[in-house]
Amino acid sequence: MSERTPAARARRRRRIGGALAAWGILASLFLLWQTLTYRGLMALAAEWQFNTFGRYYPSLTYVLLAVVIASPVLWLLRRDPREDEDLPDLPGLFFIRSILGVGVGCLLVCLVVLIAMTSLPGDTGPVERIVLGSPTAARVPRTGPTILVGSVVRDRTAGLNQELLVARRTMRFAPMLTPGAAPQSVRFFVEIGPNEEAATLRPDGLREGILRQGGLPGELEKLFGYAGYDLTTPYYTLFATRAGLQWPYRVAAIQLAIVGLVCLIAAGLLHLRRERLRRRLREAR
Repeated sequence: MSERTPAARARRRRRIGGALAAWGILASLFLLWQTLTYRGLMALAAEWQFNTFGRYYPSLTYVLLAVVIASPVLWLLRRDPREDEDLPDLPGLFFIRSILGVGVGCLLVCLVVLIAMTSLPGDTGPVERIVLGSPTAARVPRTGPTILVGSVVRDRTAGLNQELLVARRTMRFAPMLTPGAAPQSVRFFVEIGPNEEAATLRPDGLREGILRQGGLPGELEKLFGYAGYDLTTPYYTLFATRAGLQWPYRVAAIQLAIVGLVCLIAAGLLHLRRERLRRRLREAR
């Protein structure tokens, strides 16, 4: 059997390389989605880290899992020595396209996150007062400016230190129950300020802020479940400020924008270098 020609080998590498590049891009974006929503592999890795180290490293976990799952893309960096003479920079083209795809994908996801942030409840408009245990607490609440009146379970406060790429913040939440009620199913949670102590709580159990459906980080949902609380579907979280409500979205958008821009710049620089090498090769011939 005759040996394949360099052109045939190049076409084969192009097809395989394109498939592997697409796999790497999709795997990386899928893991990013799991990181932001606390699902799947990222949730399993986070719970293992909590049980082993007592904390969770989201950025490091994402990078390690992305490298492992998208590792077939490393094939693109391998050069076939038999092609050096005729197609010396072909693998670089696939690699550049991979980086470009990741950059564009990150910027698109960043746009989606910003759009989602605009749909969050605002801090303007009439304030709704909800007294836990009253008929008003049984109906579906209106999200937005809200006053909750109930009993904050201070000894079940759960906190999360989020050390992300561009910011660091400590978030603390506690269940709010009907006074005297047993801590079974929980429908409302409230954000606790980082410097807030028991002495600063209002004696009437009143909390004012912005109510949204859901809202707890996925890590804390699991933690409250392990503590014996059954979160109702849906449940609601009262944030102290709109800045706290938007913070996870802002951080995610900034991180995606940074990664996307870095990938685009890197792809542009690699493309310029590749073109210079091609010109030198043509001149040498």
